[in-house]
Amino acid sequence: MSRLRQILGRNLRLARNRLKLSQEVLAGESGVDRTYVSGIERGLRNPSVDLIEKLAGALGVTAADLITDPAPESLRRKPDEDAEAEASG
Repeated sequence: MSRLRQILGRNLRLARNRLKLSQEVLAGESGVDRTYVSGIERGLRNPSVDLIEKLAGALGVTAADLITDPAPESLRRKPDEDAEAEASG
C-alpha cells in the first residue's frame, strides 16, 4: 500500500468525521458506492484525481488538504471551531 493512499485515507476519514457524515452520505454526494469510500479510507483503493476533487468538494476542503501530511489543522478542528478561528483571526 502506498504512503500517499494511506495519507488520503486518513485525511478523508478525518474530514468526513469532522462533519459527522457517514460513508454512505459522502458516497452519495460524490457519486460512488459506499464500499469504494471505505476502500479509499483503508488505503485499498486508488481513486482518480477527479474523484479526489469530488470528495474534497463534498467535504468543503481542497484536494490538497486530502493528500497533505501531516493532516492540515482544518481537518482536525470541528466546524464550530473554524468559525471561532475566523472570528479571532
